[in-house]
Amino acid sequence: MLRHRFAVRRAQGNTSRRAMRRALIVATTLATSLGLVPALGAPAQAATYTITGRVTGLSSTGTVVGVGDAALWFYDAARNDAGSVTYNADGTYTATFSAPGPYRIEAGCWGEMTCASQWGIEWYADQGSFDSATPVTAGTTATVADIRLDRRSTIKGTVKDTAGQPVSGFDVMATKAAGGMSVSDTSAADGSFTLTGVESGPSNVTASDPADQHVYASASWDGTKSTSDYVDWTIPAGTTVTGVDFVLDPWTGVIVKVTDASGKPLQNINWNLFEYRPTEGDWFGRQYGPLLTGTDGTFAEQTEVGKTYRICAYDTWYDNGWAPTTRYQDRCYDNAATLETATSFTVTSDTRKRELTMVLPVAGKGLTAREPFVSGSSAAGSTLTVDAGTWEPSGVALGYQWMRQGTDGLVPIAGATGPSFTTTSDLVGTYVVAKVTGTLAGYRSAEMYSNGVDVKTTGAALSSPLTVTGSGVVGSTLTATHGAISPAGDWSPSYTWVVGGVPRDTDWGAVQPLTLTSDMMGKRITLRMAAYGPTGAGSLQQSATGPAVAGALTAPTPTVSGTKAVGYTLTAVPGTWGPAPVTLAYQWYRSGAAVSGATAATYALTTADQGKTMTVRVTGTKSGYATAAKTSAATTAVLGALTAPTPTVSGTKAVGYTLTAVPGTWGPAPVTLAYQWYRSGAAVSGATAATYALTTADQGKTMTVRVTGTKSGYATAAKTSAATTAVLGALTAPTPTVSGTKAVGYTLTAVPGTWGPAPVTLAYQWYRSGAAISGATAATYKLTTADQGKAMTVRVTGSKTGYLAVARTSAATSAVLGAFTAPTPTISGTRKVAYTLTAVPGTWSPTPTTFSYQWYRSGVAISGATARTYKLTSLDKGKYVKVRVTGVRSGYLSRAVYSAQTAAIA
Repeated sequence: MLRHRFAVRRAQGNTSRRAMRRALIVATTLATSLGLVPALGAPAQAATYTITGRVTGLSSTGTVVGVGDAALWFYDAARNDAGSVTYNADGTYTATFSAPGPYRIEAGCWGEMTCASQWGIEWYADQGSFDSATPVTAGTTATVADIRLDRRSTIKGTVKDTAGQPVSGFDVMATKAAGGMSVSDTSAADGSFTLTGVESGPSNVTASDPADQHVYASASWDGTKSTSDYVDWTIPAGTTVTGVDFVLDPWTGVIVKVTDASGKPLQNINWNLFEYRPTEGDWFGRQYGPLLTGTDGTFAEQTEVGKTYRICAYDTWYDNGWAPTTRYQDRCYDNAATLETATSFTVTSDTRKRELTMVLPVAGKGLTAREPFVSGSSAAGSTLTVDAGTWEPSGVALGYQWMRQGTDGLVPIAGATGPSFTTTSDLVGTYVVAKVTGTLAGYRSAEMYSNGVDVKTTGAALSSPLTVTGSGVVGSTLTATHGAISPAGDWSPSYTWVVGGVPRDTDWGAVQPLTLTSDMMGKRITLRMAAYGPTGAGSLQQSATGPAVAGALTAPTPTVSGTKAVGYTLTAVPGTWGPAPVTLAYQWYRSGAAVSGATAATYALTTADQGKTMTVRVTGTKSGYATAAKTSAATTAVLGALTAPTPTVSGTKAVGYTLTAVPGTWGPAPVTLAYQWYRSGAAVSGATAATYALTTADQGKTMTVRVTGTKSGYATAAKTSAATTAVLGALTAPTPTVSGTKAVGYTLTAVPGTWGPAPVTLAYQWYRSGAAISGATAATYKLTTADQGKAMTVRVTGSKTGYLAVARTSAATSAVLGAFTAPTPTISGTRKVAYTLTAVPGTWSPTPTTFSYQWYRSGVAISGATARTYKLTSLDKGKYVKVRVTGVRSGYLSRAVYSAQTAAIA
């Protein structure tokens, strides 16, 4: 078994069914507001009463079978769904209720339900509508109510014109008179059609042109023939009906195009076709509407042969937000200002179809008129108030006239020309409305009629007024509340939201929240309520105005950028607010307390902020939009600011030397310092000490050091030194030596050694006992008397582009010796064997001088001949003799001087 009411109805087409019933309820409620139908009761609650039965139908062979997949509805007197239904596969059901009823039962097959191809819809007992259905009273002992569904039928026929020619493309439709599923087909090329699955009973079967080509008139089938009248025909159940042959008369009517002076079609122009009534002697217009031109400015209306007509067009349509910028004057055919002066035409068999053009002169600009709404009680003596809505443009003058329903239409009530009107007892039983007229120079005047009040002796009231609540911001919702209705009504109240003067769908029973959307921005929102007292008690109509709708700004949560430490500046990052432009304002907060004067997008942190968290609130404003404010997340606690001087670098900037970081004085002490050395901006791996030994990898690069200070509760600070000059290379620089005799008059030579990498430019400086000798900058130096007794050194300086200049100084020489003034010695004595020769040294300077001697025989030193005198021997005969005199004195360079050589010894 199934919980059939919901399982079947919702699965098999109930949506459209409920939509139709809702439309019926709405129509009935409106009728009640006019006092045309009684108010209805509320549904019951507890389930203690029962109705049982079976839904059956005839099979194709005429056998009675249970319809297990039919739908089944129970309605109370107010047409509300009632009861709880259990439905079985054999068509049997059990329905339980909280009250005995009465109830009306509807059963059948609808829409896409499988059984819809075989059976139709029936009301108990064998009736065609709610009103004609036999009520069933539920009992404590089950009441039995069986329902037999009629089998659907088939209708076949043709569509032809009066000459017997087939007409294709015509819609042929069968619709049950009491309401139900319509079945349609389109006539084929030979005019034939087939309607399958038609419900039995009184129905209307018509043939009409879906394209409105105005060639053929529509026709109905009266059971034996086609007719131009709209008639019903009772379709038999479970049969195939043939010979339903439509004969279409030519279309008879008028097609009118309404334009402005330039020929532009005018849409939504009210029109009416007036038929002359000889008996009454008047022109009687169509009594339905609204009658409006389409987007192409045209309308078409059928006429009858032999009758006389007049046509008028009125630019008076203002409903549903229709507000053209230009409005036109009223005109009747042919260019007449009034109906009384209009041109008439009579339809003949030769003039069945007329095509006319009506040109409307400009009347002025177009007002935007709103649908007025009357609030108040229907009780005589109550004050009614009309809300005209917001007419546009601004400056429209509104006039009011209260009117009552007379025998020939609405009649003005004398003196009732204000927005409020108090009803009187003589109006009981009449229908009262308000006419609002808007006028503005340069614009066509507009008239709008309000809803009506059916004045009665009594009426309903609210214990507290209708009130609209909500922020009024796009994206939010509005709702409303009110007090109890007294006396309580039979009908649920109706509620209609009005946006910018344009009503929306009506809700029944409860206020449905209104979600505000961007298209409502700047518009006034009003809620209209209609409540109904008990039968005959009259009605109560109320309205309440909500806020003007403001747009909702796109308002992201801001963030805070910047170092959270004293001395640094924080920046509010608001995100993208929209729609642009949005004016933004700022307020900074210190641990939740607003910081006085801190209203810029940036904020410089001070010592007052240390240890506190910071937030910023960004407020966005834009005309027509609700102000929005967003607050950032709190920052971490603000840290103190270290005293952080810029470090310097000391030391020789050359390979092989060590640089030292000089951090300066950081505070408040103690501050932990860390170091990182950089080579031309790139961190040197492992170089994290306060000193750094330069390597060949640093040559040609600049060096910096970054000192980072840390201390609990303070922001870590890092300072980087200025870059050094490019690091120079290291020359290979040996210690020079000095060669040469270290005595006055002699020349010393600097021996620099091998410098590299070659070539290296060398410079020299000679020093006398540590004092630089002016001008002595050559690689050699000739010793002078000023050097005597002094030690000599030489400093060699090497230089090369990209390398550090290096100076190396030789070891000091021994003290420079003086130089004797030494004459050439002579030899005195006889140059013969056995004679003695004597060396005469001459006068040496300085004195005293110690001399030593050495005699030579033909250039060879004579052994043992080291005295001043020498006795010639036979060995000397024929040889040449000379003497060497050597002078010695402390502090002087020993000097040896040779005498001239004697003649051969005899």
